[in-house]
Amino acid sequence: AGAEAAAPIAVRLKTADVARGQAGVKACQACHNFEKGSGNKVGPVLWNVVERVKGSAEGFNYSAALKERAEKGEKWTYENLDAFITNPKGYLKGTAMGYAGLADPAKRADIIAYLHSLSDAPAPLP
Repeated sequence: AGAEAAAPIAVRLKTADVARGQAGVKACQACHNFEKGSGNKVGPVLWNVVERVKGSAEGFNYSAALKERAEKGEKWTYENLDAFITNPKGYLKGTAMGYAGLADPAKRADIIAYLHSLSDAPAPLP
C-alpha cells in the first residue's frame, strides 16, 4: 500500500462499516459533537454534515478559507469529505482544523459512512 492510489470513495463506501466509523471518530470527539441538536465545540457540530453547505453550522466562527467556500455554496460531498479528512491543511489552505489527517482509505470510508448515517434524511450514497 502507500504509493497505491485509493479506490474512489463511492467504491470504498460499498464495504464501509458504520460501527467501525463510529469507533473511528473517538479522537474527533475532542473537538466535534455528532448528535442532533448538540451544538458546536472547538469545531462545528457534524450532525447532518454530508451534503451540507460548507461553513454553515449555525453559530460557529469558521476560518476565512471555509467562509469563502461557504459563500460559493460549496457542499461537503463524499469526495470533499474524503479529501479533507485525508489532509485538512492540504485540502483547505488556512483551515483552523488542527488534525493532521488520516491516511488509511478504508478507515476514512468507515468514518464517512458513519457521518452519512447522522441525519434524519441521509443524503443518497454515491
